[in-house]
Amino acid sequence: MIRNIIFSLFVVVFVGIGCKRGGIMVETSTSDTRTLFARVSETGTIQPTIDVPVAPDVSGEVVTIAVAEGQKVKKGDLLITIRPDDYRAQLEQAEASLSRAKAAYLQAKASTSQAEATLMQDSISLKRTEGLFRDKVVSQVEMENAQLRYNVSKSQLASAEYNGQAAFYQMRSAEASRKQARQSLDRTNIYASMEGTLTLLNVELGQRVVGTSMMSGTEILKISDLNRMEVVVEINENDIVNVHFNDSARIEVDAYPDRVFYGKVSEIAYSATTAGIAATDQVTNFEVKVAISPESYEEMMKENPSIKSPFRPGMTALVEIYTDKQENVVAVPIEAITLRGQENEGGVAIGGEEVVFLFDGQKVTRQTVETGINDGEYIHIKSGLNANQEIITGPYTILSNTLESEMEVEKKTEEDQRGRSGG
Repeated sequence: MIRNIIFSLFVVVFVGIGCKRGGIMVETSTSDTRTLFARVSETGTIQPTIDVPVAPDVSGEVVTIAVAEGQKVKKGDLLITIRPDDYRAQLEQAEASLSRAKAAYLQAKASTSQAEATLMQDSISLKRTEGLFRDKVVSQVEMENAQLRYNVSKSQLASAEYNGQAAFYQMRSAEASRKQARQSLDRTNIYASMEGTLTLLNVELGQRVVGTSMMSGTEILKISDLNRMEVVVEINENDIVNVHFNDSARIEVDAYPDRVFYGKVSEIAYSATTAGIAATDQVTNFEVKVAISPESYEEMMKENPSIKSPFRPGMTALVEIYTDKQENVVAVPIEAITLRGQENEGGVAIGGEEVVFLFDGQKVTRQTVETGINDGEYIHIKSGLNANQEIITGPYTILSNTLESEMEVEKKTEEDQRGRSGG
């Protein structure tokens, strides 16, 4: 009973207060002139701009590791050695085969020279026999024998020449085999192809690795240029159309919560990546790379000159890419914009328009506006509103459904609005 009485008194007091304030209570703000930045925000990972994975060209057992992860290397420094015994034996075998091929080629050349001499002798003999045959000094049989010897010598020379060519190409093949064997032996020593920092060492002493001649090979280490770093993010297909090459970006790195870095868009993928199993769940994104400006962490490098970069590959970063900028434009809080439907003569909704509600201190006026970019808090008003006009910003349900032109409302006090925002 006492509870019901208290509840009734509460309702009476609440209604009395509501009547005293005039019914609908609203929150207001004032349009002003601002510089707005349209932006796209995504989380990504930091990686070197130049990141070279190293895999051996030959397979075998690792017998020497001359570097350690995190070590700085110069181009040409020895990194890894693979056991060379088998490849040294292959080289010796190839050199022996080349020696045999050279000997066979020299022998073929000698046979060709001998065949040329025999042909020359038989050619002279044939001419002499032809003269004697015309003088009827020799018989028809002797003439035919001379001609036969000449034809045989001619065919033997052709055969010797063909054998010489075959021996020459066999020698060239043996030379190529020796060159290949020497290259394989040389490739048992793996050298740095660039100057940088060893950011990954993925091999142990005694481990067997697979060379690139067999599939993709074993990635044994990675050399990175830490002087140039970038953030790789995936931008949704709805936002990628607004991102352009060289757009400015603001970067926040989780490892440095009190610092802000800057950069520019350096690369935009034209092929999409999709995530999700079912077709209805798939999300289409495009990879975007943002190069971090060295000037934005110059002071950090001065504090610790021994490091190449304050960043490490794989660090997490939040990137805000600024896709558009509008200076000195009329702007209002984004919650002040509401979409109201238009009706035809029959009272049927046929579309919608963006509107704001102006406040003159007592009544509201509906005003159609055209909007532009927004920065998440404020939105650009292209037309329909000037600066320094008071507008309704809330509550949302009243702004989006209840308010109509010429409706009387009462503005909440600043204390009420602070209390609401604090709650």
